[in-house]
Amino acid sequence: MEQFLPWLDPIWVENLQVRLEHWFLVEVLTWTSLAQLGAVVVAAILSWPLSRPVNRLLGRLAGKTVGWERRLHLAVTYLPALAFPATYWLLVQLCIAIAASTGFPHHILTIVLSLLSAWLVIRLATSVIANREVARVVSILAWGVATLNILGLLGPLETFLDGVAIPLGSRRITVMSVIEAMVLFVVLLWLAGAAGRFVALGLNRSQTLTPSIKVLAEKAIKVALIAAVFLLTLNYMGVDLTAFAVFTGAIGVGVGFGLQKVISNLISGFILLMDRSIKPGDVIEISDTFGWVDKLSARYVALTTRDGRELLIPNEDLITHQVINWSYSNKLLRLPIKFGISYDSDPRKAMELAIDAALSVDRVHKDPKPVCRLMGFGDSSVDFELRIWISDPEAGVVNVKSDVFLALWDRFHEHGINIPFPQREVTIKKGSNVSVARETDAED
Repeated sequence: MEQFLPWLDPIWVENLQVRLEHWFLVEVLTWTSLAQLGAVVVAAILSWPLSRPVNRLLGRLAGKTVGWERRLHLAVTYLPALAFPATYWLLVQLCIAIAASTGFPHHILTIVLSLLSAWLVIRLATSVIANREVARVVSILAWGVATLNILGLLGPLETFLDGVAIPLGSRRITVMSVIEAMVLFVVLLWLAGAAGRFVALGLNRSQTLTPSIKVLAEKAIKVALIAAVFLLTLNYMGVDLTAFAVFTGAIGVGVGFGLQKVISNLISGFILLMDRSIKPGDVIEISDTFGWVDKLSARYVALTTRDGRELLIPNEDLITHQVINWSYSNKLLRLPIKFGISYDSDPRKAMELAIDAALSVDRVHKDPKPVCRLMGFGDSSVDFELRIWISDPEAGVVNVKSDVFLALWDRFHEHGINIPFPQREVTIKKGSNVSVARETDAED
């Protein structure tokens, strides 16, 4: 085991301690080195007050970039954070120039200048990353690698990590190979995400593809890219993909029984995308729930109702239950509006007024034109049905009916068309005894 974990060897640890002590005494505890370190500290102290005017100037510049492209705007708004390291870099550069002109050693100052240069370049490069936490992590890792390289420690560290290994069957898994695989996986995953967003942007701009085909193609491409990244990383680590396939097939059977609903929703989602029965923007009704489709996900459909609620309906429910799609082939929708008038009113005049009232509402189509039909003679009223057409059911159905009813009310009152109350006729047969009593208050 000691050949794989060298730090467990006491002799190795003792030799490392001796080398570090020798380096500290010879390289650090000298007058020239201490003078250079003092110049570095003084330059850092002076950089704080000197960088403030630069910080304010860059802040005003960043405030004027509102209309710029998003990524470039992020980079410009990040400039004030570079005021201190940039000022520090200039002061160290000035110290190196003075030392070079006087013949004073300046190797430590040169190392610090290289570190500051790497700091500036890395922070400016990571400023285009929208997620600040991710940008911070990337900056720290990149600057750490740059520091090791500048100090000449990157090569020895790679050799050390490559020597720390664990035997796994016929293979030798080193710490260095694991780190390289992790870095490769993150980089490839980021590239796959960027490629997926680029493809999705191209698909959304297409005028020939339907919304459901766009969503299906986007999800299929993202899944394929992530699978490719995973397989490439495993291949880089030397994992036998054939054995991996057998292993995943074995556990897949067991997991499938526990995830029947999830798998059913996934398959139902692909069916919905392929048959295009429901697509983003459609107005649907399911189980007395009415709304329009905002998003088709792998597991659910996001439905927004008229009152602003967002319902997540499992894809399986849309396959197994009856769904009314009000905009399946087109958004043209006919709405029936029932009303009645009294028997002493003119029915033909009422029909004309009903059509005129419907045409006065903006959302009602003029073509097809509204029609009014006499449906029957009721107990208390003559019954009619006004049929109107709209093409924007996502804007609501009840509200347009309400507008038509209000227009009907106004026109009927203007032209003397009465809307009756329930009426009953009482017939008294001849020879029947009828008594009539009048109720009065006790005081009367």
